[in-house]
Amino acid sequence: MGFEKANFVGSQWVDVNGAKVLHVEESHALIMAAGYLKHNSLEGVYFRGQSNIYPELRPALYRGIDSDAAKYRRESKLLAKLDDYKSKCNCLVKMNDYVPEPLLQHYGLQTTWLDLVDNIWVALWFACHEAKVTRDGHFLHFQKRIVNSDNQYAYVYLVGADLDKRNKGKPGYWNGENTELIDLRIAAPSYFLRPHAQHGLLFRCKGKENGRPLDYSKQVRGLVRIPLEKAMDWLGEGHVVGIHSLFPPAYYDNGYKILLQSGVTFDNKEKYIGVVHSVGA
Repeated sequence: MGFEKANFVGSQWVDVNGAKVLHVEESHALIMAAGYLKHNSLEGVYFRGQSNIYPELRPALYRGIDSDAAKYRRESKLLAKLDDYKSKCNCLVKMNDYVPEPLLQHYGLQTTWLDLVDNIWVALWFACHEAKVTRDGHFLHFQKRIVNSDNQYAYVYLVGADLDKRNKGKPGYWNGENTELIDLRIAAPSYFLRPHAQHGLLFRCKGKENGRPLDYSKQVRGLVRIPLEKAMDWLGEGHVVGIHSLFPPAYYDNGYKILLQSGVTFDNKEKYIGVVHSVGA
């Protein structure tokens, strides 16, 4: 695709710890860079906002481990937690079997899926905010990042996922050679409001002989860096880019309320699985 050879007005290529990163100073350059990849790729290209660049792109379930034994142990514990939620939330049982895990990921569980969005401004919002979680993992809050010498940039990952095999019997699900992709706005009903509010998709890499890889960074197609102060200015203060809109309270998000009231408990010995968060808005 030649993304790293492309030139966009208002941007320049920089080297960050050995990675070639597009440094953007104009909002138009951000849109053009995203559009360039979408137009020239046979994949779907989506966005992930982050506060930094990391050497790997791991789903939460696989962070901090390296062995197959640890990987399979966590996957087994996750399946048990999913069964627990299904036994107490009948609405999850009524869904297609590929939906509950990525849906619960959106509400706080740590799974084999990785969050993406197809709205560049939502990605930028996540790059401009940081999550604060209580020690017990129950309560989550987002606050704006503070611009300082150690905290200067917002980053947007451009991630590719296969689109060639959409199964008509599985709405919102694409099963490609290298990845699986789920659009929760199609796969899940809108009484689960959060994924609809966030333009939420999720993907995961498919496994080979040794099972699913721990690191999904092979799907990264580009990295964009924006000065944090400019990114916040571009977002502005509108209601639709506030915590209240992107993380609707349970009063509006009935699916969220069902999960919170399910009675599924948090096991401190299994922090790597997590639980559905209560989000302050």
